[in-house]
Amino acid sequence: MIAVISDDFTGAAEIGGIALRNGFSVTIDTCVNANYNCDVLVIATNTRSLCKIDAQKQIKEVTEELLKLHPDFIYKKTDSLLRGKIGDELNVQLAISGKKKVLLVPANPAMNRTIVNGIYYINNIPLMESNFFGEEFDKGTTSNVLDMIGNEYKDQSFSISLGQKIPHEGFIIGNTPTNEDLMGWANVIDDTMLPAGGASFFNAILKKIKTEKEQIKSALLFGKKALYVCGSNHLPSREVVQKVKEAGGSVLYMPKSIFCKENYNGIIQDWADAIVLEIEKKEKVIIAIDTLECDDVDDIPSRIKEIFATVVKKVLEKVNLEELLIEGGATAYSIIEHLEYKKFYPEQELAQGVIRMKIEQVKEMHLTLKPGSYQWTESIWKF
Repeated sequence: MIAVISDDFTGAAEIGGIALRNGFSVTIDTCVNANYNCDVLVIATNTRSLCKIDAQKQIKEVTEELLKLHPDFIYKKTDSLLRGKIGDELNVQLAISGKKKVLLVPANPAMNRTIVNGIYYINNIPLMESNFFGEEFDKGTTSNVLDMIGNEYKDQSFSISLGQKIPHEGFIIGNTPTNEDLMGWANVIDDTMLPAGGASFFNAILKKIKTEKEQIKSALLFGKKALYVCGSNHLPSREVVQKVKEAGGSVLYMPKSIFCKENYNGIIQDWADAIVLEIEKKEKVIIAIDTLECDDVDDIPSRIKEIFATVVKKVLEKVNLEELLIEGGATAYSIIEHLEYKKFYPEQELAQGVIRMKIEQVKEMHLTLKPGSYQWTESIWKF
């Protein structure tokens, strides 16, 4: 069995889709249990949203529990743009695993996310000049990958190209200008290394292990009653929701004044009731964020996630949904925590990163996840 630790829920789902694509059976869980019957086990954490101490504590615990299962190896799924506590998490996992070095390959050349001579580029522009998630890094961070994983790990980190001598210890960050480089790095892995990086690198590793099988694709029997939770702040994601709204589709935005009152439970309940009525009338409904008032509210992102999770739970108490579709890893994790869903079985990779799965606790409803920066596939985005 191959084990994977993901730092967010949509990343876990994307790994599950890649396992399916390559002919591997897969289970996604939010904690490590004793008995699994699968080729790939993915543990979905939420460490990207945690502080350093809490993230390291969770990675330590999950790694220790996974090692008790004696997996063939443990892959650390990171964000392809190196957001989150990359160095902090890898450092503690390296110590627990007893490995000498990390081979970190986060790039995804197929999406124009490349690393050349230690510089991260998106669409051929250095990442920090592209305004693409730049605000999610510490002030002063450059597009140099050694900066992006954390200043305190610079002395033990190296930007290496294929064919160059690999240091015996430390963080090895692979330059990856082309898709072919992904397979090249997969062929470099040995028992002294902890492999880590994006979904594309994991795909290359699986291809190396096993000849890629054509996934048996069953017809998509998409349920009638569907709730789309669009929690991403990514501008293209917000624009596609607005287009549905303008075309007459059912879009219910989070109430603008929801933070203007100390007790907003009544507003959440009214919003949930409106969503329920709209599902009964139109069947397919989107809930999303447009604009919010009361700018002086502390920790808006956490409050938004909590409200989305609360309203979804209230809706599911009154409506039997057949499809729940969630955009954004942090939003998804908050919702499944509120719903107390634990274990998931990916069934279909509808597009890169768009994964539809069964839920162990709710047999009649499918869950589909998508990262905020990815696009919805036409097969399910129809209004």
